[in-house]
Amino acid sequence: MTTKKTIYPDISDILALKAERRREAAKRSFGEKIAWCEWMREELAPFKRLREEREAARREGREE
Repeated sequence: MTTKKTIYPDISDILALKAERRREAAKRSFGEKIAWCEWMREELAPFKRLREEREAARREGREE
């Protein structure tokens, strides 16, 4: 019987970029981190609103 071996893609470049960005973020001041969080909150607000609307529709019993 032959065994199938799963071959995963090489993601070492992605992990390296992630580590680099974490180091850069660690160098930022607390104020810069707060500003980044506020900016991200504004950027993601439309997605949050759509998710909340979808969840409210499910609670009401109607699927969209």
